[in-house]
Amino acid sequence: MLFKNYQYFAYEFPEPQYLGAKYTLLKWLIKYIPPNIHTTIDAFAGSQSVAYLLKQLGFQVFTNDFLQFNHQIGKSLIENKKHFLDKQDLEILFQNSPQKNSFTLIESLYTDLFFEKEQAIFLDNCRANIQFLENDYKKSFAIALINRSLQRKITMGHFGHTQALVYAGDKERVKRNPNLARPIQDIFMDLLPRYNKAIFDNGQENKSFSENILDLLPKILKEQSIDLIYLDPPYCDSHADYQSFYHLAETYTEYWQDKQFINGIKRYEPQKFSGFDKKKDVIQSFHTLFEISQEIPNWLMSYNDRSFPTVQDLTDIIKQYKKVEVVTKTYQNGRGGKGSVAGSQEVLFICNPKSVFNISFQMKNEKESFNHWKNLYETDHLEDFNFNLYALLWLKIKSITRKEILDNFLNSNNFSLKEKGLNQQFEELYGVLSDNLEQNHQKLNDFIRTENQSQETILDTEKLVSELYKLRHFDWGGDYKNQLDKFLVDRYVKVYQNYDVLLSKFDAEINRAVQGYVFCSWYNHWSSILIEHIFKSHSAVLPTVGQIKKVDFFVNEVPFDLKVTYLPANFIEKQRKLKGLKPELTELKQKAKQAQLSFTNHHKADDTYYEIVEKMKDRNDVFCKETLQNIKQIRLDILKDVQKNPKVLIQNLYEEQGELRFDASNRLFLVLVDTEDFDNSWKLKRNMELLRPNIETYLNNFGSKNIADLKITFDYKNKGQFTALSDIIFVTK
Repeated sequence: MLFKNYQYFAYEFPEPQYLGAKYTLLKWLIKYIPPNIHTTIDAFAGSQSVAYLLKQLGFQVFTNDFLQFNHQIGKSLIENKKHFLDKQDLEILFQNSPQKNSFTLIESLYTDLFFEKEQAIFLDNCRANIQFLENDYKKSFAIALINRSLQRKITMGHFGHTQALVYAGDKERVKRNPNLARPIQDIFMDLLPRYNKAIFDNGQENKSFSENILDLLPKILKEQSIDLIYLDPPYCDSHADYQSFYHLAETYTEYWQDKQFINGIKRYEPQKFSGFDKKKDVIQSFHTLFEISQEIPNWLMSYNDRSFPTVQDLTDIIKQYKKVEVVTKTYQNGRGGKGSVAGSQEVLFICNPKSVFNISFQMKNEKESFNHWKNLYETDHLEDFNFNLYALLWLKIKSITRKEILDNFLNSNNFSLKEKGLNQQFEELYGVLSDNLEQNHQKLNDFIRTENQSQETILDTEKLVSELYKLRHFDWGGDYKNQLDKFLVDRYVKVYQNYDVLLSKFDAEINRAVQGYVFCSWYNHWSSILIEHIFKSHSAVLPTVGQIKKVDFFVNEVPFDLKVTYLPANFIEKQRKLKGLKPELTELKQKAKQAQLSFTNHHKADDTYYEIVEKMKDRNDVFCKETLQNIKQIRLDILKDVQKNPKVLIQNLYEEQGELRFDASNRLFLVLVDTEDFDNSWKLKRNMELLRPNIETYLNNFGSKNIADLKITFDYKNKGQFTALSDIIFVTK
C-alpha cells in the first residue's frame, strides 16, 4: 500500500451486494492511486465502496451516482460525519405511521411479486416515517439501510426477475440463505450496527451528489480543482442496465406518484438518461466526459474486457486526452453479471497528463555540442537554455545522471551505452538522444514522471506537516545572514582568551545558537520539500528527479529554480528610504523614547526591535498602538506596490544573493507574507491548505503568460549583467 496514513482504516465499509461493486478489488485498486492527492471525485459511485476508500485515505471526496438510492448511501456514509440511527430513531421509524394511508406505493405495486402483503405494508409504513427523523443524514441513512435489507432478502440481490417469492418458499434455498424468508425488520437490525460503526469524520468537507456526471462535473470544476477522478461507468453491453436491476430500490427512494410501472417486474418508465448504457450513446458520452475532465491530472477508470467499446478502442479514445497505461485482473470466480464471470478481466486505465511541448512559447531546434551546453551551465550563462529543445534535453539528462536512476532509464527504454563512467555516459546519452529529438523528449518526460511518482510515495505528507507544526519559534541563532560559523567565530572564538569563560558560554548561549540553527535549517529543508511536491504533482510541471543545481523543475518546458522567501527586510528598508522614511528600527527607537519606554541596544538588532515592539504592545496606549499600526501600514503599502510591479522585488532578490550561492538561473519566487504579523510569515511554509490553491492557480494560468513579462535583467557586483526568466507567486494571509 502506498499510503502511510491508516488512522481511518479502523472504520470498515459494510460489504455491499451490488453488481459491479469494486469492494473485492480495493486492495488491487489502491496500488494505483497516485501520491500527492488531496481532492477526489468518484463519478459513478454505485455502492460507494471506492468513495469510502478515498475517504479512509483522508482525501476530500465528491461522490456521485445518477441513481438516487446510491446517492443515499453516499450521503449517509461519505458526506455524513457523525449522525447515526439510535434507539429513538428506530422507535420513530417502526411506529404505526399517522400518514400510512398516503403511503401505499410498495403494497400496490409489489405485493405478491417481491413481498407478501405484510412486508410491503411494513416498507410503506417506514417510508412514511422517514420524514420525521431529525435531519437529512438520518433520513438518508434509513433509506440506504432499508434498500440494503431488500437486497439481502431478495434472491440474487437485485430486482430484475420475478422469482423472489418462489425462492423464498423453497426450503433448500432458504436453508442456504435464511434471509430469503426473514422479516425485513430483522435483516435491518442485523445490518444496523455495521453501518453505525462505519460513520466517521476524516476532517474534510465531503459531498454526495445525484446527477448525470456530464452535467455535474463542469459545475464542480468551475468552483475548485480536482486531483483525481475515479470512473466506473456502466459496462455497456455487459451488465449495464442498473435501472432494471435496481428499479425497486430507486422507486422506494424516490417514491414516485407520477411514473408508469411496466412489464413483469414493475420497472418505472421512463428511465433516466445515462449516456453510458446504450451503444448508440456511449462513445460520444466518453468523448464528452474526457473533454470535460482534461484539467483533472489523474484519472483511474475501471472497465471490463467484455464491454463495448473494446478495451483497445477505448484506449485509443483516451490517448486523445491523456497518457494511458492498462492493467488487468482476471476474475477467478463469477460475481454475477456478464462482465464479471470467471475468466473475464477487470481492466484499469491509469491515465496521466500528456507531456507537452511548445505551449505558449516558441521552441528552437538549434543543435549545439554537449560541451557547449556544459560551458554555459557552469559559467552561469543560462539564458540560452530557454526554449531550445537541445538545451532542455541536456538538462533533463543531467537530472537523471545518477547511477541507479540512469540505469533504470536505460533498461526501461532498451538503451545500451559503451561508456562506464557517469560523466562519460551523460555525454554519450546526449548524443544518442539528440538524433530523434521529440520522441526522446517524450521518453525522458514519461520516465521522469514515473520516477518522481515513485519517489513521492516515500514521503508521508500529513505526518511531516504535523512535525513541522511542533516548531514554535524561528530563531537562527546566528546574526550574519544565517552563517553560524562566522557568528561563532566573531562572537566567541576571537573574543574570549580564557578557556573556562568560553566553556561557560556553551550552556547559556552557544548551545542555544546551534540548536536554533539546526531547527531552522530542518524546518526550511522539509517545508521546501513539501512545497516542491505541490509543484511537482501538477500536470504542467516536469520535475528534475536527480535534484540538479539551478533547476528544480520545468513549467511547460521552462526550467525554474524554486526559491521560497518572505518580503525581505532589506527590501522594506530600501522602499522606506525611497518614500523618505527612516529605517524601521530607528523610528521605533525614537518613538520608544517619546513614550518613555526603556530598552537595551542588544548585540542583535532583531532583539532590540523585538523588545521595543513587545513593550509597546504591553503598554497598549494610543501612542504605542498608532506607532505599531503606522509601521505595519507602510509594510502593507510596500507589499501592495510590489504586487503590482514584482520586477522591483525580483531584481532585488537576484542582486542580494550571497556570493557563495550566486547563479543566474531562471527563478520562480514564492513570497509568503502574513499581513497580520509579518515576523511570523515563516509559519506559512507549513500551511499546505493556503499554499496549494495559490500555487495550482498560478500553474493553471502559466501557459497564457507573455514571455516578455518574465524577462529580468540584473547586475551582480563584479560579475557583470545577466538575463533570466523569473516570476513571483505571492501568498498572503
